[in-house]
Amino acid sequence: MTLYPPMVAAGLLYAVSALAGWSQQIPSAQRAYDNGLRLEQQGRHKEAAENFARAVEINPEFVDAYYQLGSSRLRAGEAQDAIQAFIHLLQLDPTQERAMLAAADAYVDFGLFDDALALYSRALSIEPSSAPVHYKLGYALFGKREYEESIGEVKKSLALDKSNITAHRLLASAYLAGGSAQDAEKELRDAIGQLPKSPELHADLASLLLTNRRLPAAEQEFNAALALQPAYAPARLGLARLYRQSGNTSRALEEASTVLAQDPDNSAAFLEKGQCEYALGSIDSAARDFQEFIRREPNSPEGEYLLGLLDLTASRTPSAIQRFQRAVQIDPRLADGYYYLAEALYKSNRNAEAKSALSQCLQIDPTSSKALALLPKLGRN
Repeated sequence: MTLYPPMVAAGLLYAVSALAGWSQQIPSAQRAYDNGLRLEQQGRHKEAAENFARAVEINPEFVDAYYQLGSSRLRAGEAQDAIQAFIHLLQLDPTQERAMLAAADAYVDFGLFDDALALYSRALSIEPSSAPVHYKLGYALFGKREYEESIGEVKKSLALDKSNITAHRLLASAYLAGGSAQDAEKELRDAIGQLPKSPELHADLASLLLTNRRLPAAEQEFNAALALQPAYAPARLGLARLYRQSGNTSRALEEASTVLAQDPDNSAAFLEKGQCEYALGSIDSAARDFQEFIRREPNSPEGEYLLGLLDLTASRTPSAIQRFQRAVQIDPRLADGYYYLAEALYKSNRNAEAKSALSQCLQIDPTSSKALALLPKLGRN
């Protein structure tokens, strides 16, 4: 097409006008961005996000504003919108590793492990020797229950950075989840040899030993953790579990109460204290503790399960059924939840439903002695 001089002139005038307008937009985008940073520093995350959103609306290629928009939305609890901001940034600049990792971390929080793995793998293609990214990849694989692959990635991370306590803990957890308690114990002992002043590693080893009923060795490791950090709640609560399981419930209650005195909002301490109160026959106190736990951890099955046990003990069977149903809805792998649901249904003469619940229990734990003992009763009635 031939362009005549008047049209050329008009086009040039339009281009100059557009550039002039754009040059005015850039400072306003920067002002919105700066306001967002100021609000973010004040902890006003939603307002900060609004300013970053204004900045990218003015300048759709403002890379830093997109990243800050995603970060502020994450802190404001708007994870899905945050992911959209990070993904938009990656469309603008596919090499933005920080956006890849931030979006992948958010995907992990949602349990979208495949999406997270894809982004972590992209990040590794940019920086193959990144210990944190190998760790994150291992964490996502652990979430998918692909334990062998998780172990491989975490080992790569530790080969690059042996000082990462969290990676040592994840590696031990992957060994344990994969069925190798011996390898898990060896990893923790080797890690303690390298990092002897880590209360986390000592407490993890103690918990593993407690699971295997090696009580004196477990107590020693819990105390080693507390010697390093007297207010380390997981170690003190571990001691409480140890004392409760060994029959010293009063001392267990003291340990759980000590944690609550140090941290009145510790949900795990309410759970442990409630179990101690229940074992000591203080049913009302136990119920209050379990309710406090549920208030802080509404999506945790333990509180519902334990309140269900209290209701069953007090012959509040309909309420117990609701509690157990809620517990197994949250955690479909909770074998004891299905068992006690079956028992409560059996007591309510709802045998067909009880059989279904008991079947679920035995699929998860085929050796459950109490479930196998209840099964003939359901068959006869």
